[in-house]
Amino acid sequence: MPTVVNSGNMPQTEPTQNVNTQSVETTTSTPEQQENIASRIQVNQIVNQGVPIVVFVGPPASGKSMILVRLAKYLRTQGYTIRTDETFLNTEQYRNDCAEFNDKLNTNVALDGTVKYLLINVYKEGTEIAKLLEAPGEDFYDTDPTTARKNNNRVLPYLATIMTSANPKSYVMLLDLDSKVSFRNNSYHRDSYTDRFLKHFYPNIHGRRDRIILLYNKIDLTPFGTIHECRDEKAARHDAELYYPQLFATMKVKKFGGFATMDNFVFKTFCTGMFADEVDDHGKNIQTYNIANEIYPQILWQEITRKW
Repeated sequence: MPTVVNSGNMPQTEPTQNVNTQSVETTTSTPEQQENIASRIQVNQIVNQGVPIVVFVGPPASGKSMILVRLAKYLRTQGYTIRTDETFLNTEQYRNDCAEFNDKLNTNVALDGTVKYLLINVYKEGTEIAKLLEAPGEDFYDTDPTTARKNNNRVLPYLATIMTSANPKSYVMLLDLDSKVSFRNNSYHRDSYTDRFLKHFYPNIHGRRDRIILLYNKIDLTPFGTIHECRDEKAARHDAELYYPQLFATMKVKKFGGFATMDNFVFKTFCTGMFADEVDDHGKNIQTYNIANEIYPQILWQEITRKW
């Protein structure tokens, strides 16, 4: 059950699992029972509206999970404490997702893409300062033609609650171009993804309180960057604008009595690392990675927290 309510001082013991009297989804449920689990989640009132929430927005396989892993690893080196919020969902799948995320923070093995939901609490000197939310990519944009029409024309209740809360929010929107579903080669997906964000998410963003970060992920797969640095951010932005013209053109605000127009977002690039396919000791196919330069998570975190 999403709570998004626990805030303040860091718990001194491991959080206990909240169990309610409603039915609990498990990985043994039938496909019909599993369908649209988020639409049946009971969303509680967000009690503490001072804790910022960072929402990672992006379609399936766009790299949200590994960005979260890389950012969490970086924050730990900077003295922050990272904890998965065990009370966010009362499902076996969610508990497995939390365990998988915690395990991968201490290895160089990549998450395998099966993670559905993650709510991460970030603490500094014992006080909670932020929540990082990753939800299924289908909740932001569904590429499956059999479910796209339904899923892309609604906002699930838990997302609506977060979006309309008074909590300061940073929306990290991935400009997906080079994932398995290649948005670079598919103008329909690019335009539909843009339209969904502008129609369902952008109108609920508070201009003076919230942040929008357009994140060009996997920059090392382009001529503009490597795992060490973004060589040319100006050229990277120009490339992104060519593929997402409506997104860049629409999100503008007028300043100085309407005499000037400025971006209502910031543009940044990101690279998680260099990936390699391997086989573990049990014969399972896995991906390992060498992390990219910390300049990427450093700059992203600076932008996320700029208004806090």
